[in-house]
Amino acid sequence: MPVSCAATGCTNRFIKGSEIRFYRFPISKPQLASQWVQSLGRKGFIPTPNSCLCSEHFEADCFRDYNGRQFLREDAVPTIFTTIQSPGPDTQKIELRRNRGGIVTKDANKVPANQFNSLSEKDKLREREKAKLRAGEKQQKLKEGAASFKSFAS
Repeated sequence: MPVSCAATGCTNRFIKGSEIRFYRFPISKPQLASQWVQSLGRKGFIPTPNSCLCSEHFEADCFRDYNGRQFLREDAVPTIFTTIQSPGPDTQKIELRRNRGGIVTKDANKVPANQFNSLSEKDKLREREKAKLRAGEKQQKLKEGAASFKSFAS
């Protein structure tokens, strides 16, 4: 299994001889692991024993020198992350759709104009309520995932 960085937007992968090092999440230390996850900023992320971050996400003072080699300090927390901008209003996404079979371009930030034109106000309200329910279910799953991570880590 290839080793790659778990940080959003980071494309670093393990290459033999590279100066980039990879460090596994400290799952055996739940408090430190939760600091890593919070610093990572990925919602709902639960590290596995194989989840790693590359050395580019750690400050220089997070390392100690031992016989000419750099080792990550036991209390180090990653702090260097680039935030990814959300797509602008003119960004287009290509989306495959089954109905009417074909590729449809869709504005990344807008609901297609024809989606609600034919719906009554009552139907619009139902659609909004369904969306709220789905969001609540998603939040519940995230909470359950966090609880399982805590029980796994302890």
